[in-house]
Amino acid sequence: MSRLYAGAARRFINPLLGTGKVGMRLFGDPIQAIESDLTVTALVLSNEVSKVVIIGVDLAVINRDEAAELRAVAAQALGIPTSHVLLNMSHTHSAPALPEYPDSAETPLKERYRNDLTRWLVEAVTEAERQLQPARIGAGWGECHIGVYRREFRDGHDVLGEVPGHPIDPSVGVIRVDDLEGKPIAILFRYSCHPVTVGPRSMVASPDFPGPAREVLERNLGGLALFLQGCGGNINPRFGIGYEVDCRDTKNRVGMVLGGEALKVAASIRTNLRPGARKPIGNVPNILFTPWEAVEGDTCTYLGAAEQVVPLEFIELPSLQEAEAIHARWERTLAERRQRDAQEWEVRVAVRYEHWSRALVEAVKQGHPVFDLDIQAIRVNDIVIAGMNVEVFFETGLTIKAQSPFKDTFVLGYTNSLMSYLPRAEDYPAGGWKLDASYAVPDLMFQAFLQPVAFRPDAEQRAVEGTVGLIKQLAA
Repeated sequence: MSRLYAGAARRFINPLLGTGKVGMRLFGDPIQAIESDLTVTALVLSNEVSKVVIIGVDLAVINRDEAAELRAVAAQALGIPTSHVLLNMSHTHSAPALPEYPDSAETPLKERYRNDLTRWLVEAVTEAERQLQPARIGAGWGECHIGVYRREFRDGHDVLGEVPGHPIDPSVGVIRVDDLEGKPIAILFRYSCHPVTVGPRSMVASPDFPGPAREVLERNLGGLALFLQGCGGNINPRFGIGYEVDCRDTKNRVGMVLGGEALKVAASIRTNLRPGARKPIGNVPNILFTPWEAVEGDTCTYLGAAEQVVPLEFIELPSLQEAEAIHARWERTLAERRQRDAQEWEVRVAVRYEHWSRALVEAVKQGHPVFDLDIQAIRVNDIVIAGMNVEVFFETGLTIKAQSPFKDTFVLGYTNSLMSYLPRAEDYPAGGWKLDASYAVPDLMFQAFLQPVAFRPDAEQRAVEGTVGLIKQLAA
């Protein structure tokens, strides 16, 4: 008999005040207070032959090198391959950004935070391993409509807006991991939406709506709740980005709505009992009822993980002369904005574009750069979690789920780093990408992630094919 074992643990990961957040125009100011605790939560699953760990962390962005280091130390602590470590970011914008540029004034605080985060993460995964106990697992689905489509075009211009009538993916996927008596060890819930109800005027650290959503589950069912960010690249909360200085009321309301739906689904999942055959009550032949019967047999039929890199190509690069001219222009723009004491967000934008244009020049000099799309899939029994290191659009997640051989397929972005948006071919601007433009819709800003130019239009299709192929490998 193959048995499943599970253990979960959590650590607080609050930064020092003054640590910078992620963002250019919005969310770029340093953290001035802790609104509620940021956390890292780890779930370790084992069947005595294989072991995996699923980690949810209240961060917005981790670059590829930083994420690789975090995964490596977690893997070393557990004695497992790095491919068996899944690190998913909630993408809350009210969280620190790890070191981005070596010449940043905030680098010392961010390096301190990176070191602290590494220690906290290792503590969480090792404690989760110590908590391993016999377990069972089940999954279910619900719906929640806290999200709204955010790609809006008005009067020929792109706008970061709200399109209430546009379809989204409202699904709430829930994975319940229980002890053998049916009591929760951990509850994982997946939803696709940017956590930005706590707006940029708040200047606080906050898990945003995933925090109160987790609290709903933990207070009512027990165990630890782990939020998994799905494919929210083009989805914002229906209430938009919070304008108020104090956004706690909206954050809590949105979180409770999501947590309530996850709670409803989780409460309906029974891992230790199942309905039996209808039978009469005692000697009364014409009154039938359905008894609950104990679940028996193997608790783990499959546990494994796999990952691969899919190279994505960029559109045509400019000439070296064009790239150098763009870089020189942004150098002048940055100097001019600093000299005239421009608004902080204007300076942040210029800093990012200067760094991007410098990277563009290097890419042109090197020639034919590619983007490494990291794809990972974990299978537990007939439940699959698949993640990519990009901001995935909800349509892409639905496509992958529809093509997966497993009914319970949880598709994630923001996994094992965050390096770019992944728009579909039909989401590209009608007039083509403007190499030196500043877009309002974030997924049109490849510069924000320091990618030299946009991906080729077939990039999303290649991502779908790679992810589905990896899932099918685990089905063989």
